Order: sequence, then structure tokens, then C-alpha cells
Amino acid sequence: MAKIEKISEIHPTLGFTEFDILEKYRKSFNESELGRLHSVFPFEVMAKAMGLSENRLGRRNIFSPSAKIAIMVLKAYTGFSDRHPVEHLNVNLHYRMFCGIMTDPSFPITNYKIVSAVRNEMASRLDIESLQEILATHWKPYLENLHVCMTDATCYESHMRFPTDMKLLWESLEWLYRHICLHCRALGIRRPRNKYDDVAKAYLSYCKKRKRKASRTKMLKRRMIRLLEKLLIQMDEIHRDYGAALRYTQDYRSVFPSSEKFLYKKRKYLKAVRSVTVLSALTVIMYVPS
Repeated sequence: MAKIEKISEIHPTLGFTEFDILEKYRKSFNESELGRLHSVFPFEVMAKAMGLSENRLGRRNIFSPSAKIAIMVLKAYTGFSDRHPVEHLNVNLHYRMFCGIMTDPSFPITNYKIVSAVRNEMASRLDIESLQEILATHWKPYLENLHVCMTDATCYESHMRFPTDMKLLWESLEWLYRHICLHCRALGIRRPRNKYDDVAKAYLSYCKKRKRKASRTKMLKRRMIRLLEKLLIQMDEIHRDYGAALRYTQDYRSVFPSSEKFLYKKRKYLKAVRSVTVLSALTVIMYVPS
């Protein structure tokens, strides 16, 4: 007997009372809040729109394409962590019916990372606009006042940030280094030498620490400012020697002006300033794409 079966594939062959009990559970599920929630989602249509399908080769999936969407809806509805939905699937029959699976009590699901794996698979295929159209079509009979458009203010995306000095410097270094590599690859020239890899490792180690000493922060900030100045010089040299052969997009021109006066002014500030936050609007943020 398979460890996990789909409820739709279970058919009674003899008049066992267990199947009568299962039918009673199905009836109670349809009348429950979870059952009503399950009835308003077109899981099969959503799975088809996302391109989820059964793998015909290899090991059989625990969750069917529609069950993968169902477990994500169930997780969001309950507010559980990744571990708790799996624990409830092993013991709660209504949860199993919501996802359309039946687990063998002798072989419960022990892989608690399966919810994270399903979420990563769906994230790579998610198309919000197409799913919104499917849900709107399915929910149209339940909606009233279709001529009125109401939007909650909290649903708007906010691009406001409050980055630290280190974050601003790192974003500037990352943007400059990436475009230097792109320019060198496009021109077929050797990439200039710098300490970007060393600073990147130091910054990663710094970010992983829970407690960051002021002395370590000051030392790393000094290294990042020096590297930023060096990258500015290297980018300026590429512009001066190969500027005519490069293609500049409008976004690139707005982020990195190639004016000698501009670069000199920014270098002067970087040498004298103690806090990058003071210059965030004038200097560092100019090298970070919006």
C-alpha cells in the first residue's frame, strides 16, 4: 500500500463501515470553515495557469499540483510556520481533505522542509496578474457593486528606506563593480585590479554578526570608502579611454554622471566626512539605481 494516497483515488470495493465514516468526515468538512474556504478557490485552474503538473518520471510527489496551492493557502490562512502545517496534516483529517491527500498513520510525513520547497517552486512560476484574473472571474458571482473600485491604502508598495551607512556604501560598491565588469566584458579588455572581493568577504562577515563593535564598523567603513574612491577612478578611466565605444542607457546616465567636476567634488566629501548618512542624498545614493 502506498504511504500517501490522493483522496480522489480512494474508492470502496466492499461495504466497510470505514468508508461510511469517511463520507461523514467529507460532509463535516464541506460544512466547516475550511471546507467553505476550499470551495471558493479554483485550485485546478490556478495550477494549470501556473504550469504545475505531475512528474511522470521519478518518485511520486506527495502533493498534487492543486494540493501545492492548497497548502500555501492553508499556511497563509492559519498563520503557521512551515513545520506546523505538516504536523497537522499527519493528524487532522480536515487538513488532509483541504489538500486532497491521505497519509498512512504508520508512515507520517517527516520532511518539514517540503512546505518551503513547494513555496520556492511556486515563487519561480508565480504570475500575479494571471492569477488575479482567474480569481476575479471565479469570485464575480459573489461580488457586489462591481462598478465601484475600492483599494486599501496599506496595499500600496512603499519604496521608502532607512539604510545604514554600511548599506549605502555596499550598494554603491556593488553597483560600480558590476558595471565595471560589464564594461570590460563588452570592450574585451582586462578588468582592473581592486580589493572588491576582500571587502565583500569582510562585509558578509560583518553582516552575520549580531553584535557589531564600533571599532570594527569604523574600520570596515574606512575600507569601503577607499574602495569606492578607487572604483570611481577606474570607472572614470574607462569612460575617458573607451567612452565612445560604450552604450549608455538613460538610467545609467542618471545614476553615474561622467563629469570630472562632479567626481572631484564627491571624492573630496568622501575623504572629509565622518558619516555617510550626511552624504546619502548627495553622494552615495547617486550611484544606486532607483
